Amino acid sequence: MKLVLIFLNKIEYLEDILSAFLENGIPGATVLSSEGMGHLIGDSIPIFAGLKDAFAGSSPENKLIISAVKASQVKMIKDIVEDIAGDLDQPGVGPIFSLPVDQAFGLRTEE
Repeated sequence: MKLVLIFLNKIEYLEDILSAFLENGIPGATVLSSEGMGHLIGDSIPIFAGLKDAFAGSSPENKLIISAVKASQVKMIKDIVEDIAGDLDQPGVGPIFSLPVDQAFGLRTEE
């Protein structure tokens, strides 16, 4: 089992991505509102205000999508995000990470 973390900068695609997850057998995800470090310190710490220019064009808010999935589903999740939001190698989409899950309890699983 893997824990997938998707840092989605293009939040306008959130509903489409979650719908595609359901259509492809991903039974659940948690979505959190988040803010990147560059925007946060650029707005609140005057000495770092110049960082705002480095993030021009990116959204100050992003969404963190968290889902525990079968290891075989990680590539499918990456493909779904890229099909909907764009190439992950291009700036502005956001990174995806997967981490091993040693134990999980209380998860809903598909039958």
